[in-house]
Amino acid sequence: MNISKPSDRIRGVESELETLLTETEYARLVKRSVASVRRDRFLKQGCPYVKLGALVRYRPKDVAEHLEQSLQRPSRPQFGNRGVE
Repeated sequence: MNISKPSDRIRGVESELETLLTETEYARLVKRSVASVRRDRFLKQGCPYVKLGALVRYRPKDVAEHLEQSLQRPSRPQFGNRGVE
């Protein structure tokens, strides 16, 4: 029978869970103000988030996916024949 202290069990769970970012950490990461991050949430835009009571947290993998989806790749300009004769 494996008997462990509660503190050992908590450490085990914490190591399995990912660290969540606060809204301030997320805003700093994406170089935006906390107010603009809050506005995005209010308007149902931007990065997915986790709501824990009154707390708002962001999962790092959601932030990475959101940034990847927001990536804009410029199209290559078409030089040469522009249809002008």
